[in-house]
Amino acid sequence: RTSLHDSNVRLEAVVDERTRALKSSNDMLAMVDENRRKLLADISHEFRTPLTVIRGEAEIAMRGKAKTKAEYKETLERIIEQTDQATRLVDDLLFMARADAGEPRLKVRPVSVGSLLGPVCSDFSAKAEKREVTLTQSFDRESSVVMGDAGRLRQVFAILIDNALQYSQPGDTVEVCLERSDREVVVTVHDNGIGLTKEEARQAFQRFFRGGQAQGHARGTGLGLPVAKAIIEAHKGSISLEGEPGKGAVATVILPAEDKLKAVA
Repeated sequence: RTSLHDSNVRLEAVVDERTRALKSSNDMLAMVDENRRKLLADISHEFRTPLTVIRGEAEIAMRGKAKTKAEYKETLERIIEQTDQATRLVDDLLFMARADAGEPRLKVRPVSVGSLLGPVCSDFSAKAEKREVTLTQSFDRESSVVMGDAGRLRQVFAILIDNALQYSQPGDTVEVCLERSDREVVVTVHDNGIGLTKEEARQAFQRFFRGGQAQGHARGTGLGLPVAKAIIEAHKGSISLEGEPGKGAVATVILPAEDKLKAVA
């Protein structure tokens, strides 16, 4: 009887453990399915806008009296702009899908992070001036080298600086810093703009998520930070976002440093 009782206890324990594992798996599958449905709905929503504009512009061009060459050219330019937007969206989604599958396509070579940051900051200097925001830089352009895809890393830094400028107010400052330790290269983009809550910071890297303050402050698809996260993780690095409402935010990128200084991009 004692042996039978012990066997029953062990069996019940195994059944309980399997039941919990099965429940956990079912919950995970349900969450994956929900995320898939939400992703498809969000993608449909994001594509609807450029496709609607393209169709509308084409219909206007074809309707009514003949238009001048300049008017047709202006219509075609708007169509091209919307097509480029849809193409960028497809490219970003495709990269994230490949990264999720463990197959990101990167052109890896030694890259000087400082040499990437300098031109990106220059690209955004006009936007900073227009928004009356001071954009400062603090880094050595030559000393911080990583193994990476120069184009993709540049895309990450552009996303972070653009976000910082978007959510800053006139008179604010955006500071871009670069530091190197023995094993890591750390890039931070700090602003003192509208900031965000801890919950918004936690969800910021989810696809198509936009915080409450962000939605009312600037336009966007909610894909920038998720794309940046996919790129940085494909480089074996990490990215994080912290901040407080009304006190700005700081985005931090950490990449493995390359020991050997070679000819770099």
